[in-house]
Amino acid sequence: MIISEATQNALIRNDYSLTNGFLVIITLMSIDIGLSLWKQRSPVIEKIIDGVPMMIVKEGQPLKDRMNKARVDEDDVLTVETGITRFRANGSN
Repeated sequence: MIISEATQNALIRNDYSLTNGFLVIITLMSIDIGLSLWKQRSPVIEKIIDGVPMMIVKEGQPLKDRMNKARVDEDDVLTVETGITRFRANGSN
């Protein structure tokens, strides 16, 4: 998505330089690949960039303090739960 935005900006603005658009795309791809390799080599960096899983519901009860920390409200949880219930009802496990 970011690459498409960068390409669009390079083509729509007054600067119609294909070189500038190409450089933006190559830069973004290089950063993505570099961060991916860095995360692969360092578990600490991976935790910083990707975060760690957090249980926000335990035995059907919302854990409010964790939900606040994750910036998730009960409506978000119920929406996901409804989607999972529908998914399972359609025969998928």
